[in-house]
Amino acid sequence: MTPDGKWFTCTPVSFVGDERFFARDSGLLCKGFQEIGVDCRAIMPLPEWPGDHTDDLIRTDHRNLRNPDWWRSLNGEGVVFYGWGAGKYAPIAKAIKAAGLHLVSHMDTAGMLGILNGVAEYASSQWRITQGESNSRIKGANRFALKLGYAFTIGLFRNDMRRASHLRQADIIGAISPVAVERISRICRVYGGDELARRVSLIPHPNAPYMTYDPAIPKEQLLVAVGRWDDLKIKGTSLLMETCERVLADDAHLRIEIYGTIPPAVEKWHGALADSQRDRIELAGRLPNSGITRALQRARVVLCTSLREGYHTVSAESLCCGASVVGPDVPEIPSLKWFTDGPYGRLAPRRGDALAEAVMAELAAWDSGERDPAHLSSHWASLLHAPSVARRILELVEKRKSRAKQP
Repeated sequence: MTPDGKWFTCTPVSFVGDERFFARDSGLLCKGFQEIGVDCRAIMPLPEWPGDHTDDLIRTDHRNLRNPDWWRSLNGEGVVFYGWGAGKYAPIAKAIKAAGLHLVSHMDTAGMLGILNGVAEYASSQWRITQGESNSRIKGANRFALKLGYAFTIGLFRNDMRRASHLRQADIIGAISPVAVERISRICRVYGGDELARRVSLIPHPNAPYMTYDPAIPKEQLLVAVGRWDDLKIKGTSLLMETCERVLADDAHLRIEIYGTIPPAVEKWHGALADSQRDRIELAGRLPNSGITRALQRARVVLCTSLREGYHTVSAESLCCGASVVGPDVPEIPSLKWFTDGPYGRLAPRRGDALAEAVMAELAAWDSGERDPAHLSSHWASLLHAPSVARRILELVEKRKSRAKQP
């Protein structure tokens, strides 16, 4: 099923439109539409950047994004708008709808948006985040008090009222995990009743089709971790190092590869390890998205140590490559609940000893035949590969159109 008209993906930020852009999010979804036979281009505001893939990209003045006539001139069918549901982008959402296009508003968030999620749930989440990000409990408590005060006052007007204006324009509101669907639906019920809440649907981030299991590449006794490790608090760099030490002590054959930005703290830690451990940890550094594929195809387990994530893309990619997932059981990373719901991995308390124990249990599940890389890959690729996500969007839009025609 493909629409007669063209589709577009749009982000209101002028990212560089190079290979990296088209390897994830709105750029990759554009490619997913193309792969299923839909005429699609990505839209971003000026300026142009060296390396822009001009065949797949429309650059325009930011004012045009707020102009219904400009959108109408594209003769399109619909737009997947990566605008985070933000109130400041409500004029763009209104222009798209005024032009007569279908609007899918994509929400790249864990769904914990404010006190309308529920005061207790929001407050407890903010407490964990502020304490985790701060260097002392007092600083964390001060930040928590400021955030909660803002949420109860200015935030209700500056964030929620403007966000409601944005989301009311959307035909479909895309949430990236089942927990996010539940959370955003709850807020949309406040913004616009049951009718608006029914527009919220699961639309995960797309994964590149090259993220897939290759039976010609044997699975190794290998643990992989990928992240911006210079973001010490958010990515849990100290927790990563502690967990790695513990699992290497428990498994004499396990190897670990760490990808991403490697800060001096990690290099110092690595250099201080005993030879028997240091030789089994590779600090592989930064690679393009496509360069991580081979590591995920060889790995049995991928580890997440983050404090919070709207979505954990590497876990999604690892599942498509036939590797299972271990991560922290925290409400601030709801995608992991989905990714490990079945024979796909496991969660543990966010402590080094607990995560190490979960890694060992997961490796034991591989040894006992409880993990099947072909099944892991086929199940998650059918949900997460970019063409599958594009098809899901078209199906949701068709259902929305059918409901609108009913008396």
